[in-house]
Amino acid sequence: MNPNRRAFYFQGKKPPFYALPLAIITVVLVVAVLAVFGLVIGIAVAGLIIIFSVARLFSSIGKKEKVRETRDGGKTIILEESDFEVIENKDKLS
Repeated sequence: MNPNRRAFYFQGKKPPFYALPLAIITVVLVVAVLAVFGLVIGIAVAGLIIIFSVARLFSSIGKKEKVRETRDGGKTIILEESDFEVIENKDKLS
C-alpha cells in the first residue's frame, strides 16, 4: 500500500474534467426519459380519441336527422308545435 495518501477536493476554481460530459449525459438521459413518457402518454390519448370517435360514429348510425322546413334559402326556420311550448303569464293578461 502507498503510505502517502492524499485526497484532492474541488476548490471551486475550475470544474473537474468530468463535470461537462457528466452534465451533458445527465441532460440527454432526462430528455430521453421525458420523451418516452410523452410518447406513452401521446399514444394513450390518441387511442382514447380513436375509441371515442368510433363509438360516436356507431352511436349515430341508426339515428335520422330531423329535416326542418326553411324559407329564404335557409335563413328562416319553420318550427313545429313539438319544438316549442307557450307559457301564459296570467298576471300580465289583465
